[in-house]
Amino acid sequence: MESKFLCRVSQFFVKIFYYMVFYKDPIITEGEGCFLELPEIIKKDGYKKPLIVTGKYHFNKGAHKPLVEKLESLGLSSAVFSDVFPNPTCDNVLNGYEVYKIEKCDCIVALGGGSPMDAAKIIGAKVAKPKKDVRKFLSILSIRKRIPMFYAVPTTSGTGSEATIAAVITDEKNGRKMPMADPFLMPNRAILDPTLTRDLPPFMTATTGMDALTHAVEGYTNKKYNTKKENRLCEQAVKLIYENIYKAYSDGSDLEVRKNMQLAAMYAGRAISRAGVGYVHAIGHSLGGQYHISHGEAMAVILPHVMRKYGKSAEQRLAKLATICGMSGNTDSEKANNFITWIEEVNKQMGIGSSFPQINEEDFNMISRWVIKEANPVYPCPQVWKKKDVCDMLFELKGN
Repeated sequence: MESKFLCRVSQFFVKIFYYMVFYKDPIITEGEGCFLELPEIIKKDGYKKPLIVTGKYHFNKGAHKPLVEKLESLGLSSAVFSDVFPNPTCDNVLNGYEVYKIEKCDCIVALGGGSPMDAAKIIGAKVAKPKKDVRKFLSILSIRKRIPMFYAVPTTSGTGSEATIAAVITDEKNGRKMPMADPFLMPNRAILDPTLTRDLPPFMTATTGMDALTHAVEGYTNKKYNTKKENRLCEQAVKLIYENIYKAYSDGSDLEVRKNMQLAAMYAGRAISRAGVGYVHAIGHSLGGQYHISHGEAMAVILPHVMRKYGKSAEQRLAKLATICGMSGNTDSEKANNFITWIEEVNKQMGIGSSFPQINEEDFNMISRWVIKEANPVYPCPQVWKKKDVCDMLFELKGN
């Protein structure tokens, strides 16, 4: 759907629907070392055997072991599914579901970044609807049923998945990343322990932080679905990231900075659960699936390009973010430009590029179709793009 009129009409009805949806935020436990409070929380909540979903990196480091040992000391058991791909696929999720079922688990703990979080959410969806094909979940409001008790433990400060109703999975048949969203995917509890992010490598700190920034900026420039709460959360997230991201990149041992980045990611994640994302994400999902580009890096590179292309459509909102961050400028245009320039400069300082030369021009038409199908009509972007707009952006992102 490319018609601006039809997109805006669809968004009007989505906005009305959102006012009827009850958004229940996760219960937050935060502070240094609070990860080890989780076993007692699980026992108090009445559960006996969580499926711990994590990635190979954290499994090999033994990040799950303190949780497993503490559970055992309380008379509880657990099962671990660590075979989560960096871009989890439908078959990957099914393998996790089989572990949940065979081990007779009764709740889920997601330990890691966006990939384990997304995989765990869709495993939960499969538990809720075991007869439904996983690929049928890849849309809006496709679950409509409570998933198992879900504890989210982020080890990056990026996706904010611990406070979103969304998940992304890759269809291995065509390499396409597909988002899904349903209020029942909102985690019940989020455990924010900054010590879990302390050893995050600098480049991953940078790209995940820019992912959080993209959530906040896209959510803020979208406007149409926002309430005052989402606007406030986006503003708080942007200010925290502006003040802390380069510090976190430069000195990962500073736990106060790490805590601020965790809060920023959570605020931004909660905001986009209602505000939605936009063409940065739609393009990033397609490029990530097709060329195996990490999501955070895709967001970092694409964000300033898309915001510049929006021009006056996003100028006022970007100018307000610039003011919140204390940036100078005599007009909205100057302030918006300064904000986008800061994104470009901090990317460069953290070793993030400004283009993706690996993009193949022969893929432009296919990718643009994927982007339009994902974004239109639901994403309430400042502009409604057609395939030509997306192709132009892909050409720009490819660089010289």
